[in-house]
Amino acid sequence: MVNQVYKMRDQNYMDGLMDMINHIKEYGNTKQMTMVEIGSYAGQSTELFSKHFKSVIAIDPFINDYDPNDITCEFMKLEDVYVKFTELINKFNNVRHIRMTSDDAIKSLLESEVDFVYIDGLHTYNQVSLDIDNYLQIIKPSGLIGGHDYHSTWQGVINAINEKLGEPDMTFKDTSWIKKLNK
Repeated sequence: MVNQVYKMRDQNYMDGLMDMINHIKEYGNTKQMTMVEIGSYAGQSTELFSKHFKSVIAIDPFINDYDPNDITCEFMKLEDVYVKFTELINKFNNVRHIRMTSDDAIKSLLESEVDFVYIDGLHTYNQVSLDIDNYLQIIKPSGLIGGHDYHSTWQGVINAINEKLGEPDMTFKDTSWIKKLNK
């Protein structure tokens, strides 16, 4: 294991995430929106979301070796990544972190109503399917759902999204995707 935080998002990836945020702004003022981010790692995306959304609920359990197929598990113990994450997000008063799995965290959010959910946790067909099912119930009827890794490297992610929601309305150069709900 290398003892460094894996650089999750280079400038191209940050630009793609910003393109997605700008797309969301077509539906309303993100400064008035609450969002959930499932999977935060070192907080690069959390930081960007916090600058554009009224409130960010970041969910990540920081469990070592959670996914043998995810390269981030090879770089630094997730407990150490958690320290980096908290150092970064402590600068923002609009970020709430829930240190649980997404399956456990939803139980504390069932009374909530959010505008947007971004799924970037465990990259398996089963977990993405569960995250979609679990979090659809707290998204406002006119809200949005999206995530990361809509790419052939993560075929299970693509399959879960397409089966549960249909093809995304849009994908972005960082492999993020988005779908507008019409409940």
